[in-house]
Amino acid sequence: MRPPGLWERPPIPIWLLLIYVSPRGADCIEVKMGESPIKALKDQNVFISCVIPTGSNTGINPELIAVIWTMKPFLGREKYVYKYEDKTTIPYNPRSFISETDLLAGNAGLHIWQVQLSDEGEYSCTVFYSPNKAKGTSTLLVSAKPTASLVSPKDFEAGKEQMVSCEAHGFYPFEITIHWEKLHKVYGRSPLESDVYLKDLVRNPDGTFSKTSLLILNPSVANDKMTFFCIVSHRSLTEQLLLNFTLHVIDLENPNNNSSYHFIGTVFGIVVVAAVVLGLGIWKCPVKSKKPPKLSPITGAENLVHMNEATLSCQISGFRPKPIRITLFLRRNGGEVMEIYSWDSEAQTGSAAPVAHHRDEKSVVIAPEREGLIGNGNVQYLPPAQRALQVEMVPVITTSKYQRLSNCQCTIRITPNIEEDDGAELTVRVTHSAPRGPISKSCRLEVRGVPPSLSKIVSPLRILNGESLTLTCPINGFKPKLLSVTWLKVDPLGRETELLSWDRGSTNIRDPKYSHEIQETEHGDHSNNYKSVLAIKPMVKEDHGAKYICRTYHYATGSRADKTMEMLVSAAPELGPIQKSPEILYVGEEMTLSCRIHSFHPEPLGVRWYKGDEFLASSTDQAHRGDSHLLDCTSRATYRPSVRDIGKSFRCEVSHESLQHPKCVSWELKHLVSEPRVSAIKCHPEAPECNQPATLSCAIENYYPKDLKIRWYRGLEVISSHNDTETKEDPPGSGLFSKMTEIHLTPTLSDHGTEFHMEIIHNMKITKKTFCLQFKGFPEVKDITCNKYPPKYGEALTLSCEVIGCSARDITAEWREGNNPIRGQMRAEPQTDRDSVTFLLTLTPTAEHYGKLLTCLIKHKDLPQPIKKNISLKLPDVPPTLSEITASPGEPIINRETTLSVTISGFSQKNLQVRWYNSFMPLTANIQTTEPRIGGDRLYCCTSSVTYTPKTSDTGMSIRCEVIANRETRERRYQLPIASGDEGDGRNQPKAASGDQLDGRNQPEIGEIECVTPPSPREGEAVTLQCIIRGQDVEHGDFSWSDGMFPIDESQIDNSNLPDGSGCISRVTFTPDDGQIRFEATFNLVTTERTYQLPWV
Repeated sequence: MRPPGLWERPPIPIWLLLIYVSPRGADCIEVKMGESPIKALKDQNVFISCVIPTGSNTGINPELIAVIWTMKPFLGREKYVYKYEDKTTIPYNPRSFISETDLLAGNAGLHIWQVQLSDEGEYSCTVFYSPNKAKGTSTLLVSAKPTASLVSPKDFEAGKEQMVSCEAHGFYPFEITIHWEKLHKVYGRSPLESDVYLKDLVRNPDGTFSKTSLLILNPSVANDKMTFFCIVSHRSLTEQLLLNFTLHVIDLENPNNNSSYHFIGTVFGIVVVAAVVLGLGIWKCPVKSKKPPKLSPITGAENLVHMNEATLSCQISGFRPKPIRITLFLRRNGGEVMEIYSWDSEAQTGSAAPVAHHRDEKSVVIAPEREGLIGNGNVQYLPPAQRALQVEMVPVITTSKYQRLSNCQCTIRITPNIEEDDGAELTVRVTHSAPRGPISKSCRLEVRGVPPSLSKIVSPLRILNGESLTLTCPINGFKPKLLSVTWLKVDPLGRETELLSWDRGSTNIRDPKYSHEIQETEHGDHSNNYKSVLAIKPMVKEDHGAKYICRTYHYATGSRADKTMEMLVSAAPELGPIQKSPEILYVGEEMTLSCRIHSFHPEPLGVRWYKGDEFLASSTDQAHRGDSHLLDCTSRATYRPSVRDIGKSFRCEVSHESLQHPKCVSWELKHLVSEPRVSAIKCHPEAPECNQPATLSCAIENYYPKDLKIRWYRGLEVISSHNDTETKEDPPGSGLFSKMTEIHLTPTLSDHGTEFHMEIIHNMKITKKTFCLQFKGFPEVKDITCNKYPPKYGEALTLSCEVIGCSARDITAEWREGNNPIRGQMRAEPQTDRDSVTFLLTLTPTAEHYGKLLTCLIKHKDLPQPIKKNISLKLPDVPPTLSEITASPGEPIINRETTLSVTISGFSQKNLQVRWYNSFMPLTANIQTTEPRIGGDRLYCCTSSVTYTPKTSDTGMSIRCEVIANRETRERRYQLPIASGDEGDGRNQPKAASGDQLDGRNQPEIGEIECVTPPSPREGEAVTLQCIIRGQDVEHGDFSWSDGMFPIDESQIDNSNLPDGSGCISRVTFTPDDGQIRFEATFNLVTTERTYQLPWV
């Protein structure tokens, strides 16, 4: 796994952009960077501007834009920071991001959250706006403010050199100025340049620096109450840091050295001088006596830090003469006392080699096996008890002028190792020529480690369901190195689970869905920085609301620390295609558009519907959760379309916190229908006369689309219209069409009572209008009516035909079934309240009336031809019922002739077909089927029989009777006996087969159609469907597939037996057009159908 920020080659799409960008196009755009350099303090948020002037109000097209941000450190190689391409973002620096909203508005500026020292460098913004390219640069300077501290002795001894330290800590960059000043009562503040020493620059674990300045003072009583200043200057500071201290000087040799004793001291001094002068000639001046040194305790041995340089000190005071030898001894836990350092005032300061001593001192010889412990050596191959302690000693001797007493300030600098030096005993031994023997002081070294400091767990700004990410926990500034890291997860119910642990290079992963990596950095001061990187693919169901904990244990300090982050997982909504309702959309009628929005989390969701830029009213269902804990809902918008909306785009736009910009799906209104509004046929004149011109007209209004067909009929005869007006848009601007159609005729007497029809065919629908031509003074015949609806077989009904405007004496009627007159069932009923007569026909419907036309012929004495009125009884089609097959005489016997019979009853269509089969073989001889006759239920019935002689080879087979009526097939079977005993003994009795048996097998079971791949096909994609048939094999069946009305080619169909022998399977692979799929399986001439609607995406 490559850590974020490491140099890597751009992915292939970016290289392609680099290759194909036109050199001319590179000058067509430019980017404008903000002010440079940008100055920021550590942990501030930073924005580096990169403006793309588009010269357009439409903003940036996200399909054409790509942005790459890189950073080149001042010392290092260029590396990626952030990339935006194909509307996909890759944050190489997890604390960086580009606002997509700002980008589409023309600003590709880079945001960096909590900027770190490692973020300092030169940033490049490269923009590809196909086919153009532009680049801009900007410099980011990151600083860290120093903190300052001053360490000074409380009291200064007159005539004794002492140090004051001033430390600046935690600054970046390393350039810093520390200087000293003193405040003079007369001249004011003045700089100090001598006796000022700077220690080496120290790099801290977090990348910042520390620096110490030392001021050496040898004050006198006259300097008492004088003030000194330490002044720190750095680029991160707007004002200098100012620290000060005031001298408090004491004179241990002259405690009464104050203003009250100055005069007495002066007189006493004169007397002493005079006495000395007088005595020069008499006595010889005696030699000063030796005085042994005093050794103070060693200070600074407490709270030593592993591999940090520390300063220990002790005071050797009041000795005379000046020569002195100081020796350091070290005794580690479980080891011997070993000499590690030696210094002699008469030798060169700082020598670590054996030295020659004064005449009255014993020589000290260092054993060769201990030489590895001396000085600053670091012998890693030695065991811990024999590795060198890094030591440097700086003794400073001062001697008083009159007493000739010497003092030595011994400063010991050591760099301890906690593993080897914690608890060790360090001894300072002082050897002097005074009669008293060597003196020594010891201290126990207390070395501690530095516990780790955990920073906030870094995670992406958006955590999306199912997308891999890393959680990074920075562990900084600890030493020594031994550390364990544990990642835990606490679910919303508070249950804690350990995910993995890392200890001294070994990883123990408890859940395989997680992986882990440690990135280590060791600094020059031996401090360590770790980055614990946990890789995870979060899911809403398992991780949303859970807390992830990075917990550390530092072995050297025993410190435990942890950082917690709450995982908030979101899932971007998926949008299904927009569905319309109803299937056929009509002008001005409300339509409903719906869109399924699914697989999102959390629930707050913004849904807006638009027609173009026009906002539409909408409603969204309450979301519900599925098994994956993701949400699902449906949004609907209603609208009444007009013709002007054809071609318009309707879209559903969804906004959600997981999306940088709204997601939308659109639908185009392509088809719209307005059914024609057709007026009644009008006649001009209203009362036509025989042999006089007349015009029949009809207005057709408000229809769409424009295509329309018109047919006129005189009875059943087609006649052409004579004067159809031109189609026009009416009302103007509505997009709807209107026209007028008419016919001209000169009716004769034979046209009286004739029905003129007009058919309008529009959008595959037929609209009919009828006009019955009636001459003035002639009878008017009404349509036939039925007193029962719907009619039923065997239930009597009455048909009536009313004639108005005539006397019963002048008119007669005849009822016909087809062309055959009906006798004995008709009667006339004159109406007494008006000049009319009604002709009635009473009948009981039977199967013979199914599909027949009944006609009433009205004859008038003044009309040359009768007036005809028709009616068709809408009787239901009833399929036949088959009885069980019976054998005669008695049960069939092998090799003896038998007759098998079946009764077919209760059917309405006379023209049925009867076939007999022996298994699959048709039987054609000795078959008798009676003519259908009307039975007691007023439906047809008949019988069919076959005479057959069973043979031994027929054992286990069946005789089948198949009846086909109105393309539907029904059957009965008769099972022949299983052979046993003598073939002709007549004792083998057959068994009647039940209706679900066929050839000794179960009736085949046809399964439902299944979509194998893909489960949710898109239009234009090939799909594979299959249907499994249990209980029959391929050899005994016939299979076909259809897409809508069209059969699928047999080359695309694969039929095979199932491996376990339980049946067969039919599979088809094709590219569908209609999506309404039909499968037919035929066994023994019995066809079973299955249908399937493809779930288009």
